[in-house]
Amino acid sequence: MTTAVANAVAAVDYDHFVTEPDGSTLPQSSGVASIQKMLEDLDVRPGHRVLEIGTGSGYTSALLASLVGPSGLVRSVEVFADLVPRAQARLEAAGVTNVTVSNGDGYAGDPGGAPYDRVVAWATPHVIPSAWIDQVARDAVIVAPVKVAELATAHAIVAVTVTAGHPRVVAVRPGGYIEMHPEPVTVFGLPLRYVTASHVPDDAEPWWISSLAQRKVPGALGLVLDRLRTGPDVSNTPLVAAEELDDFRAWLYETVPDELATAGLSDRFTSIGMANEDGAAFLTDGELVTSGDADATRVLTGWIEQWREAGRPGWADVAGVVVPNAEGWKVRLTL
Repeated sequence: MTTAVANAVAAVDYDHFVTEPDGSTLPQSSGVASIQKMLEDLDVRPGHRVLEIGTGSGYTSALLASLVGPSGLVRSVEVFADLVPRAQARLEAAGVTNVTVSNGDGYAGDPGGAPYDRVVAWATPHVIPSAWIDQVARDAVIVAPVKVAELATAHAIVAVTVTAGHPRVVAVRPGGYIEMHPEPVTVFGLPLRYVTASHVPDDAEPWWISSLAQRKVPGALGLVLDRLRTGPDVSNTPLVAAEELDDFRAWLYETVPDELATAGLSDRFTSIGMANEDGAAFLTDGELVTSGDADATRVLTGWIEQWREAGRPGWADVAGVVVPNAEGWKVRLTL
């Protein structure tokens, strides 16, 4: 951890921001270790103007305020209106005076404080929004999770430099937070984008499948999802070791994004694999979950063999490239 970030973490009382009067804690979607790493990548300096997307408890806002110092400024945008006065009150009680918190759509940024030297996001947009690029100063840095394929939960954390309005990915690593959304959502656990088929129980985590190849036949994948819910075949002998699964994901995102599928199988971790009209095969941490025709399993095992033959490339081997579109810049992986 850099000295500046370490000093900020030591100076800011985490419990003050996340603990409620009854002793419960406000859910913090960004873990402290991940926060620290992202702030190191952000390289905030005294006097910087920083745009923060996702205020949450106000803890990260206080860290940023410590890093920019009294001559700097933090403008924080939070989509949940009821969190804004709470964060403001916690910041004021902690003596933080250089943070402004507002309720709004993170995609739009906060033009009132532009230009910004740094932008950091604690929620995952599907693209790097044009507004962020428009609101930064020359040689600015953006650190944010972003989608790297048109699949639900296909996320990575990127560091981006911006020169003369043109973003360039300088670092990419695994990670991602809750999807960014323009308005508060009420159904948590169900991705906002790219879900092909889903089932949302009243009292349990949603089930869903995301497949670009099968997006035109959601009814067929709905039947596959039903079979996965009611009678999956589960093997506890994983085809890919749990500690290698992240690297395998990176290779899949880069190599076969148009054929790949992701899934949320209730209380299991987000899964990755293959789904077609007749069956599915998904890897989770320590499990292989299948249903229906064996063709999906054959495709998945074929990918695993290709990955092994390529030397098991992973996040250390991929780079990020930006592709402009109408909403901003998509990020895609390349080896």
